[in-house]
Amino acid sequence: MMKKGIAVLAAGLMLTGALAGCGKSNTLDGTQTVAVMDETTNVPLGEVSFLLRYQQAQMESYYGSMLGMTNVYGQDLSGTGTIYGETAKTSLMEQFNQMYVLEAEAENYGVEVTDDEKTAIADAAAQFMKDNDTKVQNALGVTEADVEHVLTLMTIQEKMFAPLSADVDTEVSDEEAAQKRIVYVYMSTAGTETDDDGNTIDLTDEEKAARSAALQEATLYATEVPLRTMKAASRVFEIVRAMASEGNPNSVSDAGVGALAARSAVLGACLNVKINAAGLKDRAVADALIAEADALAAEAVRLEAEVLQIVESKIG
Repeated sequence: MMKKGIAVLAAGLMLTGALAGCGKSNTLDGTQTVAVMDETTNVPLGEVSFLLRYQQAQMESYYGSMLGMTNVYGQDLSGTGTIYGETAKTSLMEQFNQMYVLEAEAENYGVEVTDDEKTAIADAAAQFMKDNDTKVQNALGVTEADVEHVLTLMTIQEKMFAPLSADVDTEVSDEEAAQKRIVYVYMSTAGTETDDDGNTIDLTDEEKAARSAALQEATLYATEVPLRTMKAASRVFEIVRAMASEGNPNSVSDAGVGALAARSAVLGACLNVKINAAGLKDRAVADALIAEADALAAEAVRLEAEVLQIVESKIG
């Protein structure tokens, strides 16, 4: 099983050549340290660069075939102003942190890389170096040893799952599964409060004003959150439209379902904007938020119809 997994990974490694900046004169110094584990173990840039490019190749291949998208790592997929490539780097460093910890703890759990696995790893690393020329290797800053160690880390990570999860209780009763917890926060604006002994205490004018201001601030926040949800859900339409018009024809119906779900998310969040905005005393702010929500809702209905028209034309 493990040897097969390594072989599958090795087969994808050639994809990195298209992403490593071939033809450029710059060479990445893969010997640089990008992180230090436990103040003694250095994580070299070559390992991180290698796995980053491998994951990038997978993403570009998937989104290219399914959605017709290109340069995924250079796009702001979340709408936060940060391109996906930067997000991927952060996630990758967290992954390396986990893999190095697992490698250090493997012996304590009786986990080791077998001779057969070591051979498969060495063969895969050697094949990578053979399939990618010096320009690619220099652009990646990767050595055969880097590739071997990354594959070793991934092998250990997979083998550590069983012992780490052996004592985990995965049984959930019907009662536990049906549990729900709803917390209500009561904030009185009546000008009084009740102490621990049940006595009613009058609030000062300053306390009343502070409580009222806090309530308005919380209400404004509760109105802005679903508005942000509407904006986030609206970004789905661009993706599913590309998926419907340029992506895999076999997944065109999925694009339609995505458009339906996105419109529901936008319209549902719009209702939450309106009900929360009703509690705002500043009606100018409330009206502006509602107007923005209405505009987003109308646009969602239009975009949904546009995507569904493409879907229907492809199906028909």
